[in-house]
Amino acid sequence: MRLFSRRLNLTVRQMAHEDIDEVREIGRKAWSDLYSREFQQNLEVPKRTRKNIIFYMDKEPEGCMVAESNGKIVGDVFCHIWGKVGWFGPVEVLPTHQNSGIGKSLISSAREFLEHRGCTVTGLETMPETVKNMSLYSNMGSFPDRITYLLEKGLVERWRNTVGTPQGLQVVRYRDMPETDALSSVRRLSSTVMPGLDYSDEVRFSMKHDTGDVLFLKKDGDIIGFSLVYTYSTSEGSNNSSIRLMAVAPEHSNRVEGEYLVRMSEEAALEAGRDRMHVRFYTGNYGAFGLLKSCGYTLKGTNVRMLFSGRIPEDGRVYHLSSWAG
Repeated sequence: MRLFSRRLNLTVRQMAHEDIDEVREIGRKAWSDLYSREFQQNLEVPKRTRKNIIFYMDKEPEGCMVAESNGKIVGDVFCHIWGKVGWFGPVEVLPTHQNSGIGKSLISSAREFLEHRGCTVTGLETMPETVKNMSLYSNMGSFPDRITYLLEKGLVERWRNTVGTPQGLQVVRYRDMPETDALSSVRRLSSTVMPGLDYSDEVRFSMKHDTGDVLFLKKDGDIIGFSLVYTYSTSEGSNNSSIRLMAVAPEHSNRVEGEYLVRMSEEAALEAGRDRMHVRFYTGNYGAFGLLKSCGYTLKGTNVRMLFSGRIPEDGRVYHLSSWAG
């Protein structure tokens, strides 16, 4: 059943820790309803883990919001800021309260927050098959930009045991470096991908909340790339890992350097007991597709990136993995 009443007494406010259990339940119901309604799949989507929500709230406390109607939480949204780039997701509304303007209110609040924080490139990613969502975002001023790919691979062997380290290359972990040097390197490498892009807060809070590991790729002693590997569970019952972020400087984005960093990221996931790796990337950096295919990844799904403001440059030279999927 859908609720169309205009008398919602709706308030969008900052998320609080006592809201977490309700937010997790809203997510479970909203995503289970979407799969049933859009894809005719009787799928019970697992809840997000508390750790995932706490991580988001610590990273952007004012950007994590709930919609409250008549004293009841009926929706939520999470904002993410990477320097001058800001995006939001997921946006979740209880099935019984959809089609009543709650999603629009959450989206408007998220956009206002990102603009207030000085983001010049803003948007989100959504499933291209969900015509309802595509229409909603388009009607609110966004436009479809490019596809993002989801690729995955089963992790079944220790690659390092069978293949030697390429000459001149070395991987150093975040914990083995001074934090100021590590974050400075992340900022520098982010800006080579796109002016104004800065992944350093994402890395810093990931390490604070122990979501995985950060690997720095060195060539002849110089840091030329990094990867942020998630090995924690974002949803209950998952044993997956992901390369959440990866960037290699353009002048070093060749197959040997890129493949070595991907393989060593897989090693980090295996060490954490994970058996599958997910990777998402924006097709504007199309060189990454060939790299991942050579590493044994297969295409499993797509999203579409919707932009409200700004543009993202295409650059096939850069090995860059990231997505705006929360």
